Amino acid sequence: MSNAKTRAVIVGVGQVRNRPGLDTKEWKPQEPAQLMATALARAAADAGRTQLLAEAEFVGCIPPMAWSYDDLPGNVAARIGAQPREKLEPPGGGEGPILLLDDLANRIADGELEVALLAGAECVYSRRRARAENTKLAWTPGGDGFPRFLANMKPFANSLEVRHGVRQPVDMYPLYENALRARAGRTIDAHQRYVSELMARYSQVAAANPFSWFPEPRTAEEIRTVSAKNRWIGFPYPKLVNALMEVDQAAAAIVMSERAAERLGIAREKRVTFLGGASANDGWSAAERVSLSSSPAMAAIGRAAQSHAGLAVSDVDLFDFYSCFPCVVEFGLDALQLSPTDPRGPTQTGGLAHHGGPGNNYAMHGLANTVLHIRQGRGKVGWVTGLGMSATKHATAVLSNDSRRIAASDGRATRLSLPPQEFEGPALVDSPSGPAQVESYTVMFDRENKPERSVLYLRLPDGRRSVAHGEPSAELFRLLLEVEGVGLRGTVSPGAGEAPNVFALR
Repeated sequence: MSNAKTRAVIVGVGQVRNRPGLDTKEWKPQEPAQLMATALARAAADAGRTQLLAEAEFVGCIPPMAWSYDDLPGNVAARIGAQPREKLEPPGGGEGPILLLDDLANRIADGELEVALLAGAECVYSRRRARAENTKLAWTPGGDGFPRFLANMKPFANSLEVRHGVRQPVDMYPLYENALRARAGRTIDAHQRYVSELMARYSQVAAANPFSWFPEPRTAEEIRTVSAKNRWIGFPYPKLVNALMEVDQAAAAIVMSERAAERLGIAREKRVTFLGGASANDGWSAAERVSLSSSPAMAAIGRAAQSHAGLAVSDVDLFDFYSCFPCVVEFGLDALQLSPTDPRGPTQTGGLAHHGGPGNNYAMHGLANTVLHIRQGRGKVGWVTGLGMSATKHATAVLSNDSRRIAASDGRATRLSLPPQEFEGPALVDSPSGPAQVESYTVMFDRENKPERSVLYLRLPDGRRSVAHGEPSAELFRLLLEVEGVGLRGTVSPGAGEAPNVFALR
């Protein structure tokens, strides 16, 4: 057990939504660094000590996608009057806020830090609106957000996937969902109902959250019914279950040691203690994973976080599962052996499709809302997750204000490496030829809800994996969209040069 005085505690949280029509009458764009500064100011006020911003030793800022900075944490620090001895802009990824908290908790437990500020923001709404209206934003000179951000990232997909049009999350995550459905043995209609009912639980929470970008409650039927406004993106996902990044939102947290909280006079009812956490990676892209229907990394960090926190899943009162797409919620539930109808609910925030998905920083909102709900007495133990890339990078943090739970935990986090059999997927074949079976798939649509192409992940007779487009036949589209594509057998032919491989029914 770590020294009680060096336990990490979250003492203040702050959130910002800057949506015209809800928060302002007119569009008043603010750059990410300013939204982060505002969120931090609110976090300090929430802690009951505005001087905390000047007293911090560390400022960590989650990188936004819409705008880039040469020194983001320095820019934010200058706006709030902080002079930290350490600044950090960690790599991008939706697990970033949780991973940063995990790492800071370890450093605080080791006596290396006492007071730290964490913040993040995204302004994709204002960035895209400015482009559409040909408006020049008077923001800090920097770089074009997405290209500069992506330049520092490992590619989302490998060359085999890219050659077949799998380049971004909307192309890849549906592959997991179809694999999950096949594993569960549900029909397509039954699974669409299952997913929409799960996502409706997120929408209900988002509708009651004053910082949600989309506070309109949506029923399960609305979520699963395809229409002009809820068009297909990548089957089986209509628009209303996809993370929506076109938001201007920010969130922040102030973390310190228990000793510092006492020294600075932070009220005890403000303190929510870090019980434990863990992080790990699955195979990088879908084609490189061991399984398309499970996450060994999620299961591993679930076990490790429970060990650090000294509790079982049954002891958790509040969950906030990352939710860029339904499949990752299902991965998280499966990893902890939870039912999608568990009365505790899967979110404190509302989800990336309904609360809004502020790039890399959604999990900071998850932390903020979980802290608030613990303080409000809605539960004593909170479990918050983050996820990055193609359901690749995972992190978890467990929080509580219950003295019995705090005493049973060690207040630390672990970065895990999976054993090869859980991390290294099957060998890939760039140009396969011969018999093949569909392991999973997606169908991409045009804006009129007409299928354009199918992308199939295949297993060859020797167990190796490949990727292909399906032949554009009405029969194959019918099977994929109305019956079941997983398990279909056929023949794959190699594409010439950069042309895609093609799968045909036997």
